[in-house]
Amino acid sequence: MTGRETAALLLAVATMIFQVTILNRLPLPGGIAPDLALLAVVGFALVHGAEAGAITGFCAGLVGDVLPPAVHLIGEHALVLCLIGYAAGRVMEQAPDTAPVVALGCAAAGPVVAAVAGGLFGGLPIGPAVLTDRLVPAVVCNVLAAPPVVWAVMKIFRGRTRVAERAEFEVPSRVRYGVAGPLRSRP
Repeated sequence: MTGRETAALLLAVATMIFQVTILNRLPLPGGIAPDLALLAVVGFALVHGAEAGAITGFCAGLVGDVLPPAVHLIGEHALVLCLIGYAAGRVMEQAPDTAPVVALGCAAAGPVVAAVAGGLFGGLPIGPAVLTDRLVPAVVCNVLAAPPVVWAVMKIFRGRTRVAERAEFEVPSRVRYGVAGPLRSRP
């Protein structure tokens, strides 16, 4: 297991445990808490791309599926976070300058995709009451929480990426073998 994979796994487990044990129990307005796992997956995908975002999303979603008080089918949250992580990473690979827009778009799309998945798998009846009472507050809450959470995750994991990018940088052979500076003329 590489360092990036270990960090992604720790991110998934830590955000889900914090979500379930602390954040979901806070008396927030409307009774809706932001989906930290979704936002963390988006931040990770914005730094590492579509494949890493999909894998991290699947792992984070699977942890969320098995942690109590899960009331949906196992794999439903994993599917949602996998799709969102892949989408965020893919858009970021195609247009690298769009990170804020992608983060807000994925934060808004997460609850919508979850509602559609819940409706398809029979866990959540979709109707006007669900849309106004649960979906709109969830989207607003995620969009408000997205800038600080996604920025923090990107800041944490971007430092690791820069080190990797420096390691891939081609160093001229004269510097690599201890001869610094331009080629010296021989006397």
